[in-house]
Amino acid sequence: MREYVVGVDLGGTKIEACLLDGQRKCLDRQRVFSEASKGMDHVIDKILHLIQAVSGNKSYAAVGVGTPGTFVETEDRIYGSPHTPVYHTSGFIPSLKKKLSPCPVLVDNDANCLAVAEFFAGCKGKYHSVMAVILGTGVGSGLVLNDRLYRGPRGGGGEIGHMSIDFNGRICECGRRGCVEAYLSGPSHSRRFFDLCGQKLQIQEIYKLYQEQKSYAIELFTESVKMMGETFANAVNVLDLEAIILGGGVSNLPIWYENVPRLMNNLLFGVPRDSIPILKAKLGDSAGVFGAAYLALRELGLMEF
Repeated sequence: MREYVVGVDLGGTKIEACLLDGQRKCLDRQRVFSEASKGMDHVIDKILHLIQAVSGNKSYAAVGVGTPGTFVETEDRIYGSPHTPVYHTSGFIPSLKKKLSPCPVLVDNDANCLAVAEFFAGCKGKYHSVMAVILGTGVGSGLVLNDRLYRGPRGGGGEIGHMSIDFNGRICECGRRGCVEAYLSGPSHSRRFFDLCGQKLQIQEIYKLYQEQKSYAIELFTESVKMMGETFANAVNVLDLEAIILGGGVSNLPIWYENVPRLMNNLLFGVPRDSIPILKAKLGDSAGVFGAAYLALRELGLMEF
């Protein structure tokens, strides 16, 4: 009997799902707007309809779900999702599991799903310890250490988005000061640019100004490159990483790959290392949904990580 699994990626504005077979071949992939402001029941209904749409008449054996925030398995609950509070509503995951019962549902952080998907897409066999970073509405990260996904005892291992790099710095949406997310997410770039010159622009528009050598845009991205270089160097120094992978909408800007590696590698401390590469996600903005499906394949004994 051929095995099929479904992966679901829950984002701030969209929900994506895919159907994979046991050899990791994608048979269908679709996305819809999450409409999270309409509440938990509405979002769950959208997930169920999307799963039905991608699976068609095929029977799936397990469902993997990637979500913002940290999933605590012992409580069956998500914590720390300030941009999408509906996902950490008490009862969200249990309600979804009940609707999909008796099919097993595996849940993990979306950055962990990104890390797993990208590890198998381009790192396995070449690198053994990598960090994958989502740069988007927020900043999240996942770790593969010694060829295994590292979650930590409560599921929050590897998160750098809310690590403070300036304890007197900007206020983050989480309430702390100086978080990485307060400097490197898409919305934080827009807020910082507004503070500099009073213009409300999206990060892609600001980057065009940077390419045109406009002074405020140069000032903004010069700071961002330094912040990213320091952040990633700290992560390499602490975890002895071999590579860093960038995903999410903000990761599409060429400046990170052109300017950050040199700065980061100059900040490495301790044992001699080869230059640490910063890699662009091979699977693009769908890496998370494939990683979520891999959770289901692991549950069936078809993958190991």
